[in-house]
Amino acid sequence: NLSSINSLTMTLESNRTEEALRHLRSLKPYDGWSADTYIDSKAEKRVMLCRRNAPLSKSGYTSIAFDKNTTKCVVGITTDIGKSGKSSFHRGVVLVEKDGTVARDQREVRVALPNIVSPSSAGEGNKKEQELNKAKEQNRKDRERARQAVERREREGSGSTATATATGNNMDMMGKMSDQDSAELAKLGLYFIGIVTVLRILSSFYFLFNIILLPMVILTAINNCPKNESFDTKKELKRVLRGQHLPEGHQAKPNDDWLSQSIARLAASVTAEAATALGHEVSFMNIAGVCTFATVNVPVMNMEFYWIGVFGTWKYLLKRETPVAVTQQ
Repeated sequence: NLSSINSLTMTLESNRTEEALRHLRSLKPYDGWSADTYIDSKAEKRVMLCRRNAPLSKSGYTSIAFDKNTTKCVVGITTDIGKSGKSSFHRGVVLVEKDGTVARDQREVRVALPNIVSPSSAGEGNKKEQELNKAKEQNRKDRERARQAVERREREGSGSTATATATGNNMDMMGKMSDQDSAELAKLGLYFIGIVTVLRILSSFYFLFNIILLPMVILTAINNCPKNESFDTKKELKRVLRGQHLPEGHQAKPNDDWLSQSIARLAASVTAEAATALGHEVSFMNIAGVCTFATVNVPVMNMEFYWIGVFGTWKYLLKRETPVAVTQQ
């Protein structure tokens, strides 16, 4: 009957290992839990717990068990202490913590395990394992359908291939974005928001100008538009001839000293009096009552001078030469 006892013991240890694997797969379904079995130098069966094909210990254990009563951890059984009723007591090493993380320090613990694995727990574990396998199969089918769809698009034409390639490259670029790239994108986003805000403020000012300020400016200009009688031809012509409109530093503008100013005034007065005495023509053009353009034509000088009257004053604009009439004999 020794062989029967050994067979029962091996079956119990195998059931404990399967129960531990079911627990781990339900807790961390994508960590690739498995158990490797080998025979050591003493011709004894040993089990090693693996995660993604990497063993969690250097040596194997008599079995892998889920201690659901005390530690809630998955342990590797090293030695048997004894039995009492329906429970057996063992010493083991913690391999996986109760939250599913691999134990950093494989500490030794004492555990009490049932002699017979509960059928209900086994059935529940089988149900979860079936659900996990079903989810894996569905995932495999989805990947296969996606691969077939990509191949079908590639066969339809190079345009679809280029689009798929560009999409893949974009996804790769998005995946490779570093924190610095994210910060740059955030900075650009803030710049964009700032520009939009400024444009909205300017548009509101533009609306305010068109609705309120522009009518006020036009009404003020109409009320202060100078009359034609207020234009003194000789006075305005003298100002232009002595260079009053010229900017500072201009070579034709007289110096600021008294002698230069007096000479410029005298020359401008003589020229204006002589030119207007031989005849000149003054014309006005009013623009909707807002402003008035004045034109002075001096035939002796072959020049035309232009002013604008707005906001109660006359401003010199420019002058131009007039063509000389040719007398036919």
